[in-house]
Amino acid sequence: MIICDPGIKPKNKHLQSILASSKIRLLRLKRNNPIEMNSKEVILDTSEAKLQGFYTHKKYAKKLYILLHGWEGSAHSTYIQLLANALYKGQESSIFRLNFRDHGKTHHLNEELFHSCRLNEIVEAVKQTTKLYPHKNIYLCGFSLGANFSLRVAAKANKHKINLTKVFAISPPINPKNSMLAIENNKLYSSYFMKKWKRSLDIKSKIFPRNFEGLKYNKEKSLDTLTLSFIKKHSEYSTTDEYFKDYQITNELLNKITTPCEVITSWDDPVIPFKDFNILEDKENIKLVTSRLGGHCGFINSWRMHSWIEQYIIENS
Repeated sequence: MIICDPGIKPKNKHLQSILASSKIRLLRLKRNNPIEMNSKEVILDTSEAKLQGFYTHKKYAKKLYILLHGWEGSAHSTYIQLLANALYKGQESSIFRLNFRDHGKTHHLNEELFHSCRLNEIVEAVKQTTKLYPHKNIYLCGFSLGANFSLRVAAKANKHKINLTKVFAISPPINPKNSMLAIENNKLYSSYFMKKWKRSLDIKSKIFPRNFEGLKYNKEKSLDTLTLSFIKKHSEYSTTDEYFKDYQITNELLNKITTPCEVITSWDDPVIPFKDFNILEDKENIKLVTSRLGGHCGFINSWRMHSWIEQYIIENS
């Protein structure tokens, strides 16, 4: 384990976690956002889903970064846009920002609903992206649930012939059950995710109402009960334990990873228990990079609200 001291401030873990997604941080891109100005929409047609992405080409770029957002985030999330802009400008790199199924404005693309075990479509989407936009070096970077997906993609990269130079996984849930318990035990985060998830389900139900017959999701009071009712109707899982276990980062999965991976987390992450990262110790091709402070996906290290993550990925690519 590598311990870094990037001068995190503010020091409050909840403020760090809130600032990670805060639109206030996008103010510096208000007049000059080349990622948005120069991006083109791409629809990737995988065997299981149509997924939307946004490609921003940099002339003469030798590097391509594929960015994966967190649960109920999107390709336009604050942390995605800021990292994309830092890499585009600082690394002279091309950028591909992928939207998961039912994230962003993509609810109409697929009738079946998103859940965290839909790995195959993400693997296919990453592979298609590397073929559509070949570069000398290709990096996969994920935040939170996107970081969990990134590690699972890395475990399948060799089998599916996906040539990745390196994977950066920022604040990934290692044991999803433990992460869900941490979220449920904090009203701030449980309310936040319930509100965002129900809003997403509202949009989906208006497009595909028949999929919501008998599913009274608006009456559920907790993420655990909502998750259970959801997976029983819209997945092959009958319990939340089965569901969480299927996207858990396990020893078996880690042993399949041949691509260099850097997992970055903070000791004070309020929704990802730090003890869960013990499983990464002494794993070949896995480097665990930690900071005492930083919250969940925050790592803000200046009052101008820049994130150390952007600097770290630039310096280690």
